[in-house]
Amino acid sequence: MPGKPFQSKLEPFLTLIREWRHQRWSYPRIAEALRKQHGITVAPSTIFSFVKVRSRNRRIFALPEAKPPLAPSSEKSPPAHDFFEQSTNPKKHERKPYNLDI
Repeated sequence: MPGKPFQSKLEPFLTLIREWRHQRWSYPRIAEALRKQHGITVAPSTIFSFVKVRSRNRRIFALPEAKPPLAPSSEKSPPAHDFFEQSTNPKKHERKPYNLDI
């Protein structure tokens, strides 16, 4: 295709947007700051897409490194079977008979 490739109007503000995102600014806040400081009207979703496209090399889903097992505590924990004991209220688990009188 002849001609210049598409370039976002946010490209000149890449370092500024990167800095604001590093400071954990929200996308609506960035859009408002760009409008007030530089006169650029842009939707927050446009800024999100701009950031997303330029951060594709980063791995989004990664498991944390394995941690060593914790040392046993000095307090003895209760046995697991105590956790699953039956309720002390026997009526709670009684079923009512169906009413089949029609």
